[in-house]
Amino acid sequence: MKTIKTKKVYSEITEIKKSKFICTVFQVNSKDELDQFLNDFSPKDARHNCYAYKIGSKTIFGGYSDDGEPKGTAGKPIFNVIEKNNLTNICILVTRYFGGIKLGAGPLTRAYTSSAANILKIVELEEINEINKLTITFKINNIKEIEIFLAKNNIEILNKNFKETTCIFELNTFEKNILEIKHLLN
Repeated sequence: MKTIKTKKVYSEITEIKKSKFICTVFQVNSKDELDQFLNDFSPKDARHNCYAYKIGSKTIFGGYSDDGEPKGTAGKPIFNVIEKNNLTNICILVTRYFGGIKLGAGPLTRAYTSSAANILKIVELEEINEINKLTITFKINNIKEIEIFLAKNNIEILNKNFKETTCIFELNTFEKNILEIKHLLN
């Protein structure tokens, strides 16, 4: 599976028969991040904010919304692009500003599909490694630095144990983060 390499918002605009399709994509790693992204990037003045998402590597959940477009013409085609490209931890949002010309189901489906497929051409993707459990031990006076690093890299803390001068954290992390964590501890 793949995901977007950086937590950066990418957008691209396509115009079809006077309707503007603004496609925005972002890496989301939780339902909260998904909700925040949709809240921040779904313009309230738009006719339709259609999207699809997929989150997780072992336990996967996903969904989509047609947001008032004819059933099956927007959210599902966007989700199919995510599936076809074997992506996860991603949300693709396509905002449509209606241009006054009805497109019909076929052209509408193609417009949402091509918007989603085109945005993936400009993002940098990376393979997702399996999530690993990792236990780290460090001096208690380094706790702030460690917690900031973990939060910045979306590394889940499963358990915290405190001793007199040390901390022991159990983490869920991608394999790609393990070397960085070990370097931080040295």
